[in-house]
Amino acid sequence: MHGRPLRAGDAEKAVSACREFTSRFWPTLRDTLDKLGTEPEWEPAFNGSKRRYSDRILHNLPPFDYDDTGLIGRSQACSEIVRHLLRRREPMITITGEGGIGKTALASDVAYSLLDNPDSPYECILWTSLKTERLTANGVVEIAGAVRDITGATQNLGKVLADDFKGGAEELSEALEGVETLLIIDNLETVSGSEIVTLYETLPESVTYLMTSRIGVGQIERRIPLPPLEKKDAQTLFRSFARARGGKADYLSRLKQDTVEQIVTRLRFSPLAIRWYVLSVESGRRPRDTLTDQDELIDFCVRSVFDALSETPKSILSVLYALDRTSTFDELAVLTDSPIDDLNLAVKELSAGSLVTQKPDPDDELISQVQITEAAQHFLRRVAPPQKADISSTLLREQEFKRSEEQRRADESKRQLAPNVVRVRSRHDEPTAHLLRLALAQSRAGSMDRAKSYITRARSLNPEFWEVDRVEAFIMSQNDQIDQASSLYRSALRKADEAGEAVIAYYFAGHLAGRGHDVGAALPLAESAHEYFQGADTAQLLGKLHLWARNYEESQVHLEWALENMTGRGRLRLIILTTLVDSWRRWSESLLEDDRHPLEAAHKAAAGFSQGIRELDSGAWDQRLAEILLESANSFLRAIGEIGVFPPQFESDAVRILKGVKRHAVLFERCAAWRHFPGRVGRLYRMPGISEETSNLCEDLVHVAKPKLADSTAASPRGIVKAWCGTYGFISHPDYPSDVFFPGSVVQEDHGAKWDAINPVGIHVVFEVDEHGKTDRPRANFVAPISTGH
Repeated sequence: MHGRPLRAGDAEKAVSACREFTSRFWPTLRDTLDKLGTEPEWEPAFNGSKRRYSDRILHNLPPFDYDDTGLIGRSQACSEIVRHLLRRREPMITITGEGGIGKTALASDVAYSLLDNPDSPYECILWTSLKTERLTANGVVEIAGAVRDITGATQNLGKVLADDFKGGAEELSEALEGVETLLIIDNLETVSGSEIVTLYETLPESVTYLMTSRIGVGQIERRIPLPPLEKKDAQTLFRSFARARGGKADYLSRLKQDTVEQIVTRLRFSPLAIRWYVLSVESGRRPRDTLTDQDELIDFCVRSVFDALSETPKSILSVLYALDRTSTFDELAVLTDSPIDDLNLAVKELSAGSLVTQKPDPDDELISQVQITEAAQHFLRRVAPPQKADISSTLLREQEFKRSEEQRRADESKRQLAPNVVRVRSRHDEPTAHLLRLALAQSRAGSMDRAKSYITRARSLNPEFWEVDRVEAFIMSQNDQIDQASSLYRSALRKADEAGEAVIAYYFAGHLAGRGHDVGAALPLAESAHEYFQGADTAQLLGKLHLWARNYEESQVHLEWALENMTGRGRLRLIILTTLVDSWRRWSESLLEDDRHPLEAAHKAAAGFSQGIRELDSGAWDQRLAEILLESANSFLRAIGEIGVFPPQFESDAVRILKGVKRHAVLFERCAAWRHFPGRVGRLYRMPGISEETSNLCEDLVHVAKPKLADSTAASPRGIVKAWCGTYGFISHPDYPSDVFFPGSVVQEDHGAKWDAINPVGIHVVFEVDEHGKTDRPRANFVAPISTGH
């Protein structure tokens, strides 16, 4: 027999081969086989002392402790490591994995394989173990005389070469100089990586290293992770070990396939856990209780690695435990406050300690999914549970992240080019999008430092994602950092795909025209964005840019198209309508100032006012629209004034404009253009040819400027009744976006105007707000209708 450990099936193969020798020349062999047939547990006695030498290699390899089953399921890993050690291109190889996964057994198998290999370049194979305790069915026990540090290990190794060796690393180096040596150090996690580096630098170059560790050295090593056994191999080990133990454990080898599968699954396919379970049942413990109570096993496998972790890896492990699911690195970045570099190092440390696993995402192999191992999860659940506050904080952040993503999708579905919308290429961009939305929110709140911190975090996670540059450019533009924003928009364009280029072109065009005052450069970008999206957003931008370029007809075409293709009555529709009214007004002023065509100018201004006033009549209360409408009214009156004599064909336009201003005087009086309006009205009033109706409206508007109110209410806010529900209603006022609630009981009629109890909608009122209201909506405790001149 060779010196290597037995592997699964070796014993059966040896007996089968020996049965071929049954002639009379082999009586002793025949008797031995018969003895084995009647007593399978019997072993022949061998005389002689333990050999320290193989045929040609000096070694001190320990006797292997798994001949009862052979090494199962590790042949591929063994061959890979042997191949590396024969090539000797890596000076140090470390087998890593969680406790009990079979690192020591694999290293032993590798060493014995090299002893038997005729191509082995080694003249000496030295083994030392830093293991100080072992797990038995009765608990964890200390190993008597165990080596506890590198100094002790060095002395033990030296005694292989000379019985009286008492030196340190320097003396061992001298002894090994020129000797091709494989140095195997088992259970390396009990010492620091710096000690191993020192030993590595001290010993001669002729030494190659094979280590086993739950953590790894962290430097100068080729790391070979050792995963749990495959399910089939775990089942084979379970049955083989139970059969080898015999006695009380023998019945385990005959369990049903489904039962064995359930057991090895709950034992995490760990060789140590499987052996521990069989030994525990053999010692009298109940099988089901043994599966349930694995605390001592898990503590033995995980404790040393967990205790060596720094705070950041521990907090990340706590987060993964709370999530109880796989998570991408980007998701972890959203759920923690750790700096990205620290987070990256923490995940590597946890992975090296076999506390988490990293696997390629099935949808994108460049993305790693991180998951806490079952052993680590069990350890945190039963042995070292995290603080409840930490778990609650993680779950709260996860809920915030999920709500943010739901809102992002909802915002995009409503208006895909809204300022707060961040697009994603796939679900893996969602954590980055969450950080970018937080940056936008902080920017709107005026906290630029926090906005920049979120941008920096997003860029660390996803540096090639064009939305990072686009959002940062948008924030820079909002803060008048023109050149920086332009540079970032160009960077985003270089990174983007076709859809991304259209999005960036839309925002870049708005930036160049609005902040950079370069309409010529903005127009091609806006056109390309509209060509791709064909939406109201892009049509509105294109119409606005043509307006600024004084291309009024093109502006009108795009703005009218945008209105026709709008759905609903949201904020965008109001923006488009306001821009369209502004287009009519500017066109009017251009005709009046540049071409001296007052009649045509009056037609344009009247058309814009008519289109916009319908929006206010429908209940909208928008200061920007009101400002543009009042400027349009001023443009109309100015154009009429240029004619000198009131043209009869504009009678209906004049009445419509004057009535519209009167109806919404409360809103128009707040506009900057109001200071010019009374003068324009006075000039119209004095023009020859105006009708009596127009004259009366001019007088009414003078009275609007000086309402007939009692002194006690002169300082009270004035609004318009927006809705009436029979016993209560709501008042529109610019200072109260959610409107002012009032019950019918607070209405007073002692200020010269009559209250219409059936349908008071549109009546101008003064009111006082109750400062001690118990709801979020303001509540009026006094409401009085006011006269507007009749």
